[in-house]
Amino acid sequence: MKTNPKILLYILMISTLGINTPLSIVGIISQIAEYFNTSIAISGLYVSSFTFTIAICGLFIPVLFSGFERKRTFISILSVFAISNIVIIFTKSIYIASFFRILSAVFYPAFISIALTVCEEIAPKGQEQDYITRILLGISVGSIIGLPITTGLGTIFGYQVAMTWIFAINLLTLILIIIFFPRIEGKAKTYEMPFSSLKSKEFILATAGIIMMPIGASIVYNYQPLFLQVVSHVYTYKLSIFLFIYGLFSIFGTWLGGKLIAKRDKATLIIFQLVCGGVFVLLYLFANYLIPVIILILIFGVLDGMGYNLIQYIEASVIPDSPELANGIFLSILNGGIALGIAIGGF
Repeated sequence: MKTNPKILLYILMISTLGINTPLSIVGIISQIAEYFNTSIAISGLYVSSFTFTIAICGLFIPVLFSGFERKRTFISILSVFAISNIVIIFTKSIYIASFFRILSAVFYPAFISIALTVCEEIAPKGQEQDYITRILLGISVGSIIGLPITTGLGTIFGYQVAMTWIFAINLLTLILIIIFFPRIEGKAKTYEMPFSSLKSKEFILATAGIIMMPIGASIVYNYQPLFLQVVSHVYTYKLSIFLFIYGLFSIFGTWLGGKLIAKRDKATLIIFQLVCGGVFVLLYLFANYLIPVIILILIFGVLDGMGYNLIQYIEASVIPDSPELANGIFLSILNGGIALGIAIGGF
């Protein structure tokens, strides 16, 4: 491969950022309810339909796409996202919007899983975890830094303007892939759908241990804009500024998680769970006090960012011979937890 691996890495990182911006609409659930003239609970289900779909399709879509040429796959998926977002911007029907939101989500796992696999393949020996962390940073930046931008645009200018910004980012990443990304062939062999790996004790115990992580995190993260508005009376630009700062803490957490895993993986996993549980308890106890709540949410931002690394690392460790399947399951657990958190929190 003639292209510099670092260049490919940053192209994949930026593209991953772009494809994750649809997740950022969790900050404008009330604006979605107003635009479609529906309830907050239904709006929460509309938002979570994206992550529910990823959770289901992540189990098989990445494996099905593993044999296809990489550039063509990326272009096809980003084109689906761009077309779907155009429809979502202009339709007044929540059913049509939901259909196209779900349609784009079907292909999301293939994009992220293949991006993770490619970055691991092109990484210099000994730098695989660092390359994977960069892609996870793209996921973190797209969904978390995208949140204050989308929330700000949505609360000030409305739902359609917020969705237009998401479309623009997706179109930009599509152009980037078309112009700069080289052709990379898929795997020569075809997987025998290696679901036998899912029967191992290691996989079952690991998955049971981490599946609750994104659910609890999602309930806090996805409804904190509404929480800050209703309980702490933080609105408009102040809310966007705080969410932006939260995003920076989360990005730091993703970077920190990658470093800690590389040095002390088991200790990192244990300490993470203890600290996370403590933060949830303290948030409940100090919910009516603004300063403690802000500090605790920022600490949670670091933990939220670390969670990306921890879940991906665990799944890749228990299914080392099937990276597409491992990455697909990582996406299923992550997004399934996010979707359940959004749905539960809405009620």
